[in-house]
Order: sequence, then C-alpha cells, then structure tokens
Amino acid sequence: MKRVLIVDGDQAICRQVKQALSASYRVSTADSAERAFGFLSDHNPDIILMTSTINGSDSIAFLKLIRRIPGMGEIPIMVLTEQGDSELESEALKNGVADVITKPFTSALLLNRVDTQLELAAYRTNALEFIGYQDALSVSIAELVECRDITTGGHLKNTTAYFKLLLEEIISLKAYKDFIPAEDVRDLIRSAPLHDIGKIGINDDILRKSSTLDYSEFEYMKTHTILGKETFEKIMKETGETRFLQLARDLAYCHHERWDGSGYPNGLKGEEIPFYARILTIADVYDAITSQRTYKEAYSHMEAVKIIREGKGTFFDPELVDIFMKINYRFEQAQKNKYRKSAED
Repeated sequence: MKRVLIVDGDQAICRQVKQALSASYRVSTADSAERAFGFLSDHNPDIILMTSTINGSDSIAFLKLIRRIPGMGEIPIMVLTEQGDSELESEALKNGVADVITKPFTSALLLNRVDTQLELAAYRTNALEFIGYQDALSVSIAELVECRDITTGGHLKNTTAYFKLLLEEIISLKAYKDFIPAEDVRDLIRSAPLHDIGKIGINDDILRKSSTLDYSEFEYMKTHTILGKETFEKIMKETGETRFLQLARDLAYCHHERWDGSGYPNGLKGEEIPFYARILTIADVYDAITSQRTYKEAYSHMEAVKIIREGKGTFFDPELVDIFMKINYRFEQAQKNKYRKSAED
C-alpha cells in the first residue's frame, strides 16, 4: 500500500485528510517541520501533503528543504491552501509542487487528486525506465556495428562526443534559442551513435578492407546510408513513429550529404539537408580526419580544423563551421582525452 505523509499543524485538517485517504493509502502525519524531517529520515513516502500551518517552519522554506533530501526530488508534493492565499499558491507552484488544493475541500476531491498525482508519478517512473532501456539498446546496437567495422575503432563513441560538444554550443546561442526543442536534445544524443547502423548490411570484404576502396567498392559502401534509413523505417512501421526514430533515421540517411550537393545518397544541397545531420557531418568528418585507419595515418587537430575551415560553404554548413571554429579547442581537448583513455586501456 502506498504511503502518504501529511505535514500540517492543524489537527482537524489532519483528521479530515486521514479519514479521506486511509481506506486507500497508508497515512502518516507530522505537525511540525522537525517531526516531518524525522519521519523522512526513516521512510520514503510516495506523496506528501502540506499546508501553510507547519509548526516551526515557513512552508516554502520547508518545501525547498525537502527537495534537497536525496531521493525526495521526484516525490509529488501537494499543498493545501486557505481560500484567497494566492501568494502561497503562486510560490508553491514556482517551487515545483504537483498540485494545489484550496480549503475547504471534499474527501472525494482530495482522494481523486491524490490518486491522479500518484498515477502520474508512476507514469514518470515507467517513462524513465523505458528511456534507460532505450539508452542501453542504442549503445548495444552501436557497439554491434563497431564490432563488425574493425577499421573504425571508437568512431561511433568519438563522433557522438564531438556531436554533443557542437550541439551544446549551438543550443547556448541566442540565434538558435527557439530553434532546437529541448525534448530533441536527449533523443539526438541517443540516436547519434546509430548513424552508421546501415554498415551491418555491408559485406565483410568491403567493410573490413584494410586498403582504400576502389570506385565500385565505394559506391557499394555508400549504400549504408540507405540501409540505415530502411532499418529505422522498418522499426517505425512495426512500432509507430517516435521522435527518436525519426531523428535516428535522418542522421543515418543524411550524414554524408554535403552543403554544395556533392554528397550522397541524394545530393541534397544547403538547407535541404536536415539541420541535425549537418551538425553530425562536422563531428563525423573531424573524427575521421584525426583517427588512424589501416589505410591512413591520423591527422593532427590543426590539420582537421584547416580541412573543415576550407570546406565551409562546400562540404559544410557555413554557419556551423563558424561555430565549430569558435569551440574547436574543445574538440582538441576531447581528442586528447580519447587518446589518454586508449593509452590507459
């Protein structure tokens, strides 16, 4: 049975709330901040109800202190306010309470609102668990791709780290403030390692070739972008479209397109290329340039910067190149950390 903690110095209100909820929940009460914190040191309630009449503490200060207790950040808190106490209601909402109920209230109303908040809390918990499964699945699939393509060790992890650096800088800029939805960011970081998923469908003799590919081999290798797109579209057909799958499809399909239309698979030009794929292209190329392959030596950071700068307006989105140039030192730091970790391993 779920536990409810009532923090209220008014014994009459405590009795009313306890009577309304006891049939459905395990109810505990505390008439002061001190007793409430004593209770919280030993128990983890599923929901907390509090009012302005808390002995020994300002209610908003009490609310803020609860949120600082480890493990209490996600517990829904409801506030019972006096009629006309708009100041407490406003402050409570600013500080993240789940709901505000104005006195007097009926038992049926209180029970309904508590039920609703606990259902929402359960949904949030399940959603976080699902996101955790998605993250684990993304990493596992990305590692599966990497296991097959032994010529590009660490590429997916490295590219994702560079992609994240560039994305974070773009988000911080005023010009892009309303351009990138906050909900896209997590899905982008999760989907970026999957941009080469189509390589699973490429034959080993091409994928693992230790020398430069000839023309026909390279044309065949290009199809990994189409295979990646088709992979995510098959998943969407079976499970339904989600933003994560849409972004993963676009990154897999378009990360080799070029600003001037010289890329593949469709020769898209300029803003025809999805914005996030244009970001990934810079990160992808930077890692390819600075990493050693069986058929080439690793170039230095400065050589990579020079190549990307020279590709401004041809290979790469010119505005994104300007942003890259501004923070290229962060790429260098990440690159050094990569080699340091490799040496430690």
